[in-house]
Amino acid sequence: MKRAYPTKFRASLRLSELPRPKWWGGWIRFIKSFEVLLFKVLEIFDLYRAQKSIIGIPSLATPGFTSLQAIVFNGTQEEVLGFKPRRLFHRILRGIPDLEFFERVKFQVSFSENNLRTIEGSSEARGFLHLQMPWQLPESSPRVSWVRLAPQGVETIFGKIPLGDYELLSAPVFFLNDNIQSVIISDIDDTIKNSNIADTTTISSVLTGLFKGHYYQYEAIEGMAEFYQSLAVKNSLIIYVTSTPYALAPFLLKFLRDRNFPEGPVFMRWLGYGRFGHKWRTINRILSQVQNQKCLLIGDSGEQDLQIYRRICETANYGDKVNKILIRHVPGTPFQKSLHPRENFYSEISELKMQIESVLK
Repeated sequence: MKRAYPTKFRASLRLSELPRPKWWGGWIRFIKSFEVLLFKVLEIFDLYRAQKSIIGIPSLATPGFTSLQAIVFNGTQEEVLGFKPRRLFHRILRGIPDLEFFERVKFQVSFSENNLRTIEGSSEARGFLHLQMPWQLPESSPRVSWVRLAPQGVETIFGKIPLGDYELLSAPVFFLNDNIQSVIISDIDDTIKNSNIADTTTISSVLTGLFKGHYYQYEAIEGMAEFYQSLAVKNSLIIYVTSTPYALAPFLLKFLRDRNFPEGPVFMRWLGYGRFGHKWRTINRILSQVQNQKCLLIGDSGEQDLQIYRRICETANYGDKVNKILIRHVPGTPFQKSLHPRENFYSEISELKMQIESVLK
């Protein structure tokens, strides 16, 4: 008899539904109003530079165009992205990563050269923006396009105040349409990059990255980037789901880009969520959008990937959509046994290739 998954993990992924006190929004708006004025004064004396980047990516667009992840606005600095340490006080004045609340933003998606859709929204009291486009994807939608975000200013009790001279922000959005033949949902830590998972997903690691202005030099597992690129060429969509916190997003995204991994949606963990619940919710929500594509789950024995994937396959709604589970054995971890024909283990990349090719042929 299959075990039902605990009810507490059935929550919606939509972050804007997180509980909060009724007075929270008004209090944040009041505090933010005076913070904006302070930053305007600091700008006059060249003590603060307002810069923006997109940390949370509106990653995945489906025929109903439901964004699976919120957009988070963080101020950022080149010194942070470049791993150059700076004194804490000076970095704070220069704009240490700072969540923007009640920021008004224009949100645009380009479906084609002559098909641009625009919607405007505001980040709320938690500092993120969740927008859904009220249109269906055209049949000729591309495999990947770009979301463009134009900050319009911060909504305060004194009205809307522009803060800084922002450039138009952009991030890739990936379309899960009929052109995609398979969906590869992949873990990152110890699956495509070598890491001590205990040292890369804790609060202490986040503080290390934020206060020192630099972070670990990530090392890719040999051959994985080239293999994933070969899958992407064959119309596979690579989706990355990791327990690494969003505070470390600049460093992780830089790793994927510098090591030449194929572009794809990246779902990271909010510190308020546990590792197990985050992956379970995210993957289930992705599977709910998968239609006729083959789907593979790739992870490692260093975390709870196998347990999470097994629970997902037990669900009546989406379990049958998973064609194969592939788990990399991490040296120093106990060997695990397969409980189902679709569960497979590998130590070498050649074994992984053989298993995936048997599904996608």
